[in-house]
Amino acid sequence: MLKTPITIQQLQAHIKTIDFHPNRKYEVVLKLFEEVGELSVEMRKAHQNGLDETIKKSIKYELYDVLHYVTYIANLYDIDLQEAILEKDYINEQRYNDRGGK
Repeated sequence: MLKTPITIQQLQAHIKTIDFHPNRKYEVVLKLFEEVGELSVEMRKAHQNGLDETIKKSIKYELYDVLHYVTYIANLYDIDLQEAILEKDYINEQRYNDRGGK
């Protein structure tokens, strides 16, 4: 079980410990798509009906599910998510004017 505070590296290690099957790459990406769909459903409910605590909790849990499978995929390909975040954030900063780039 995870304890707070948690780092990206700790989350990545935790997910690799509890859920790692290198031979299931295709199934994992399908699960990611499924979870993104479930997140979309909850966001649509919030948009149509307003955000109440029940919908907010559902969105929170679906966000974790999406994060879980994104992290799982990073583990499958031996990608350090912290490194990826820092590198891509730098690239985006350089690329987009609204972030102080060129």
